[in-house]
Amino acid sequence: MNAVVRRLREQGYRLTPQRMAVLQAVLKGPGHLSAEDIYQQVADAFPMMSLATVYKTLEVLRDLGEVVELSVEGQARYDGNPRPHVHLICEKCRAVMDWSAEVDFPVAEAAIVASGFRPSYYRLEVYGLCPRCQASDDGKAPVPPQVGLKNGEGRVEEAK
Repeated sequence: MNAVVRRLREQGYRLTPQRMAVLQAVLKGPGHLSAEDIYQQVADAFPMMSLATVYKTLEVLRDLGEVVELSVEGQARYDGNPRPHVHLICEKCRAVMDWSAEVDFPVAEAAIVASGFRPSYYRLEVYGLCPRCQASDDGKAPVPPQVGLKNGEGRVEEAK
């Protein structure tokens, strides 16, 4: 958090108590929160703060590369971990989780650099059902699908 505070100061942003509360909520909060979730968390401590202040702060943090904005069913969620990592997104309950295991990304960073392209960031999202939603469907774990690409979309096809 200190590094983010330092960057904000270096860029000339004021570090108001409200901005610090939003920063702390997104960096240390549970999961991948929406602006509304963050607002609910900090509203008790700052009852005069508006939702617009939360959105403006998140926009600043996103533009500085300190948070990543994800779109889940058209709603923006914010991740305080901007380093490349895998997101698991449940298609039923819309939960967003970080995959804790270290995985190799489909394209190695060296290959990206060799292409001459300079990425600002990249991410990998895996869509499916979380364990809780799997259990609530019928109480059984689903049969694992066969992996295959469909129309180049990277979707997993069911075995036929």
